[in-house]
Amino acid sequence: MKRIALCCFVVLFCAGLAWTAGDEKTEETKLASDFTLTDVNGDDYTLSELLENGPVYMESWDLPCVNCIAELDALMPIYDSLKDQGLQIIALSVDKPADEAKVKTFVAGKRWPYICLLDQEKEVMKAYGIIIKPTAYLINMSGEIVYTHIGYKKGDEERIKEEFLKWLPPPETPKTEEEGKGE
Repeated sequence: MKRIALCCFVVLFCAGLAWTAGDEKTEETKLASDFTLTDVNGDDYTLSELLENGPVYMESWDLPCVNCIAELDALMPIYDSLKDQGLQIIALSVDKPADEAKVKTFVAGKRWPYICLLDQEKEVMKAYGIIIKPTAYLINMSGEIVYTHIGYKKGDEERIKEEFLKWLPPPETPKTEEEGKGE
């Protein structure tokens, strides 16, 4: 029975990789499903409304997922340096409703600057076909999924940052005194 379960897991894992592997380099993009969820503070967020302010990187995670938490931790300095250019990160908790208090306490302790949404019924997880955690999607302002990242190992955050930079406007440079005089 264990062997069958292991085989099923491997097949599902490979199917998930095959389904999303093409997202990085394909000409054809997929539209992200819109959704509204509540965050850990009780506020509602809708994806389409967030996209009006800039691209969104949405990562699925749960409390037992060590790699999910490591990735979200590793992205903090990158987020801090790019948030003024419009980058938004959603930490999509797919923990069970019974774990809501634990999730809220955990997120408060982490002090993540991200929007931490609760997908307790796994509606978004199902809509996006998330099988493996962490799985993350970069969604541009047109609502297209332009990059998919599955799994995490130390150093992946630099590749993710490169993808962020493709979809963000360049940072504004302060005007010199000479440039300011002409206005």
